[in-house]
Amino acid sequence: AGLGSGGFDSLSFGPSACRRSLGGAAMARGPATVLALAAVVAALLQPALAVDRSKFRTCEQGSFCRRFKKWIQRPQREEALWSVLPETQQGTAEGGWSFQVKHKSEAGAHLLLQLNTYSSGVVRFRLNEISPQQVRHVIPAGDVVTEPPPAGAPGAVVSQEAGATVFSFKSTAGAEIKVELKHSPVSLVVSADGRVLQRLNGRNYLNFERYRKAKATLPPDSASDVQAAPDQVLLDAAAHPHGLDTHGLWEEDFGGHTDKKPRGPASLGMDVTFEGDVPGLFGLPEHMVKASLPFFDEPYRFFNLDVFEYENNEPMALYGAVPLLWAIHRGAGGEPSLTSAFLWINPSETFVKLERDTQGQAGGPAHAWWTSESGVLDAAVLVGPAPAEVSSQFHALTGSAPMPPLWALGKHQCRWNYMTEKDTLSVDANYDKYDLPYDVIWLDIEHTDGKAYFTWNPASFPTPEKMVDAISAKRRMFVNVVDPHIKKDDKFHVYKEIRDQGFFIKKVDWKMMDDPTDAKPADWEQPEKIDDPAAVKPEVWNDEEDGKWEVPKIANPAHKGEWKGKQITDPNSPVSDFEGWCWPGTSGYPDFTDPRMRDYWGSQFALDKYKGTNKDLYIWNDMNEPSVFNGPEVTCPRDAIHPNGNVEHRDVHNMYGYYHHRATFEGLEKRVPGDRPFVLTRSFFIGSHKYAAIWTGDNYAKWEHLQTSIAMVGALTLAGQSLVGADVGGFFKHPDSEMCVRWYQLGVLAYPFLRNHAHLETPRREPYMYDESTMIMVKATLQLRYKMLPLWYTAFHEYHTLGKPVVRPLFWDFLADAQTHSDEQAVENQIMLSDVVLVHGISKPLSESTSTTIYLPSTAGWYDLYTGAFSAPGRYDVPVTMQTIPAFYRAGTVVPLKSRIRRSSACMAMDPHTLNVYVNPKTGEASGRLYLDDTRTKKYQDGKSFLDVDFEFKGGVLRASSAHGEAPSEVSPEVERVEIFGLSASPSKATLTVDKAGTKYELSVISRQVPSGPGGTATYAAVVKVKPWIDLSKGTDWALSVQ
Repeated sequence: AGLGSGGFDSLSFGPSACRRSLGGAAMARGPATVLALAAVVAALLQPALAVDRSKFRTCEQGSFCRRFKKWIQRPQREEALWSVLPETQQGTAEGGWSFQVKHKSEAGAHLLLQLNTYSSGVVRFRLNEISPQQVRHVIPAGDVVTEPPPAGAPGAVVSQEAGATVFSFKSTAGAEIKVELKHSPVSLVVSADGRVLQRLNGRNYLNFERYRKAKATLPPDSASDVQAAPDQVLLDAAAHPHGLDTHGLWEEDFGGHTDKKPRGPASLGMDVTFEGDVPGLFGLPEHMVKASLPFFDEPYRFFNLDVFEYENNEPMALYGAVPLLWAIHRGAGGEPSLTSAFLWINPSETFVKLERDTQGQAGGPAHAWWTSESGVLDAAVLVGPAPAEVSSQFHALTGSAPMPPLWALGKHQCRWNYMTEKDTLSVDANYDKYDLPYDVIWLDIEHTDGKAYFTWNPASFPTPEKMVDAISAKRRMFVNVVDPHIKKDDKFHVYKEIRDQGFFIKKVDWKMMDDPTDAKPADWEQPEKIDDPAAVKPEVWNDEEDGKWEVPKIANPAHKGEWKGKQITDPNSPVSDFEGWCWPGTSGYPDFTDPRMRDYWGSQFALDKYKGTNKDLYIWNDMNEPSVFNGPEVTCPRDAIHPNGNVEHRDVHNMYGYYHHRATFEGLEKRVPGDRPFVLTRSFFIGSHKYAAIWTGDNYAKWEHLQTSIAMVGALTLAGQSLVGADVGGFFKHPDSEMCVRWYQLGVLAYPFLRNHAHLETPRREPYMYDESTMIMVKATLQLRYKMLPLWYTAFHEYHTLGKPVVRPLFWDFLADAQTHSDEQAVENQIMLSDVVLVHGISKPLSESTSTTIYLPSTAGWYDLYTGAFSAPGRYDVPVTMQTIPAFYRAGTVVPLKSRIRRSSACMAMDPHTLNVYVNPKTGEASGRLYLDDTRTKKYQDGKSFLDVDFEFKGGVLRASSAHGEAPSEVSPEVERVEIFGLSASPSKATLTVDKAGTKYELSVISRQVPSGPGGTATYAAVVKVKPWIDLSKGTDWALSVQ
């Protein structure tokens, strides 16, 4: 059958993007395939109100996590097992130090510890095997940690103390950092400015299971007897005398699938203690939980999965993994509060358990233990001690994020699916009809020919190039979905070329063999029968007549039976391409860990290969956990083999999506040199911020999902991923008018990535599909987003250059205010946009509450974003209406805006700016910043093709305190309007000075009195229409005086 013919197009089913059609030739493969698939479809079509927990493992159901829990409960846990040998200290090529580490039960040192102190203030701690039985997977240089690695701390001092090697250095931010490497048991104590922040292995939870020979009970060592029972020695979680659990060491079953483990146990784990008074821990994306992480009984799980209908307040794994944990260390006795973070760099399945000394304790030290299935122990302490320094240290370690194109910050309109060219273009036309701004229209899987990516459905999208060009003509963009699974069809060139180059992940047809190391004992050659020693030749026996007498045989009591050697998995078992089911039916899964595969993948986006596309079409990578409908836990088997390096999938699972979207990003970079690529991914890992935007997956049209999106977005941005958002309105079900409006009101102020997406079976929900009053309110929110794009873009430049999260929890900016550490409203319902805007989400309908409680942190004050009313810091109950949600500008800021709203961000490029000044009432001053470039290319990287202006308002005068770069011709550097809030009196005139000669223009001023906000005072606001417009490209040679 050809592409798009036959099959199951009428069926709908599935986990995740849920019940999409299965069409395509790959399904027409005979009765066996059809019947098997029908069984899967029938199961998946059962009504579901919540996640099917039976599909996904818990810690107790996974052998390595279960072993670790048993290990850390062993008696005499304080006993030193692994110890540093200080006499083995050596310098390393990358500027750190190495030490051998020896276990007390082994004759030799089998682990190598590497310690690095980076100038940014990062301390990196690694453990790996010395001469392992199998090479343990190490993430290639440059994939997560930058290559070359971060700069070492200059002038680091190494000294010896009793039982410890001490490293002292000063970070680039000026923090005095001390690192104590305790020798026995091995542990690390990290301090900043004289205060201990973190202890690694302080509770002696360390576990490191070295590879064994096949079926051996202990790893190789001259003191080990491979025949010894594993419970005869205290070695690791896979060999100890305290109720050892041996199930799952070499083979494990779950959900009807068997995971062969020919390489044996290889898990590792360790504990971390955050010292001091720690009111809360934050981060650990991706989980749908509160911002201040709950201390669940079940550990947080990191195993990227396609989780259908995920639930709130659960530590279950979701689509992505950035195992970064932040802590606040409250000050005492006049000391300032500090922050630090801990990063666990391991792409295999990982569990993280948060604990307190006493259950339910609200403060004091906080503990976390970490355990991963395989790989090496690679951890980093981000010492901080200020939040900005923690964020900067993360990016110094993992790399900076690229500057996104401006259009990516606009409104994205998506649905599963716009079904035809006419349908797609009608959505675009209706946005124009109702004067709704948007930048990007998206197509989901139905646009393809039988779910074969890089193709178009010839019936529904016969002239895609005309459709895409029509969108481009309106200065808007297009995004197509391109998932990683490849339809199995010999007529599909992408499938055939990947197959022929050997780039698909492999499955192993496991065979058994005799263990070549299992020799037959020398005494095994005992005959089955022996002569009966009690037998006596009868006296009447006559040899001539009766024949020769033979002694009767009896069973030999020393006989041990037929010798059968120990059976082991044959490491040379045959392999073939792994095939699983996804949207096309039978599919192959490329090995994106292979740079050659990534190069091939990227080449498919070339304009002469991906027909029907142009330079304005970008890419969405979905289903890349990877999702395998008939696989264990709806993903790829752990014992599948990546041919690049012969690596088991278990070793790299959480990076599969990372390598997929990286390949896409790099392909788009080559497609149009100098262009800024845009890629959206569902699955991600540490470092994904360098390549892709992220959304929180298939959420629900539920109030609790709206509320928790604040925490989920905040956790992602703390983890270095700022181009993020949740599907506005929810993917599943349909939001009523009130929920729709509330979600947009939050999203335009709190989601850096603003997309509306919906399930195939839901009613259409484009803004114009609602009643007129709802549409008008949504329109107002979208116009607000476009008005604030200069602020968003400037915030992204700070993220790009300094690592500052674009949106972030309140404590990031107001650490000195203890309420931002633990107050429910401040932590769970509010978030900051840069250091400028505070937004409070409304997550209840008016029928339940017509007011809400807000918390305004300690600073100079706050101005209502909509009215300009001034409020003092504090907690207030405020009424809510459908028109707005609580949002405030911080006093003392100058905010760049645009007042002329057009159909897309590109259409606004040449429009002048508005500067809003929100005066600090204590000083009468304010400051701010505007960053401009051509919004789409990398020309800004030449060091001059941009304009970066710092503003100050002081003594009634607004001016540029500094200006750098040259304004690109593609954007306007001009200011047409200035609004000033917080004036103590009504101004009567304004004077503009525009050049070095002092040329002056008298301008008219329109002023009004603004009533006070909660806890505030009435102030005056003034509007100055600037003529001639201020040209910011002229540098600092201008001033606007208001009197």
